[in-house]
Amino acid sequence: MIPQPRKAGAYYERCRILRSMGLKVALDDFGSGQSSLSYVHQLSLDKIKIDRGFIRNIATQDNARNIVKTVIDLCRNLKFDCVVEGVETAEQVEIIGRLGCSTMQGYFFAKPMPQGEVERFIASYRMSDHPRLAAVAG
Repeated sequence: MIPQPRKAGAYYERCRILRSMGLKVALDDFGSGQSSLSYVHQLSLDKIKIDRGFIRNIATQDNARNIVKTVIDLCRNLKFDCVVEGVETAEQVEIIGRLGCSTMQGYFFAKPMPQGEVERFIASYRMSDHPRLAAVAG
């Protein structure tokens, strides 16, 4: 959890130190709770992860779609990576891809799994089993 922006000097310094060590810094759940534009402005970030709350209704609500598009554009303009969280349907994958983001996570791709299962999952995954995803991936 990030402290209040006015009290966050030490946190910002820690982020700077982590980046100087070659580590990447992401702002998780952007758009909900404690995340804010002041953190985007002040932190030395590499990535913003868009909160899943905006994704649930992306196919039916213009506001949700417009907010996601705005954050994707913000990331592009600031040269941050962008990840969309909570993707659960092929329709959401298609919409998010059209909005300009190609990095997504959620149950559409896989449910959380123990570390020991990840290698087997990757080895057995075939894009041909997911034609709609393959079309979006290009």
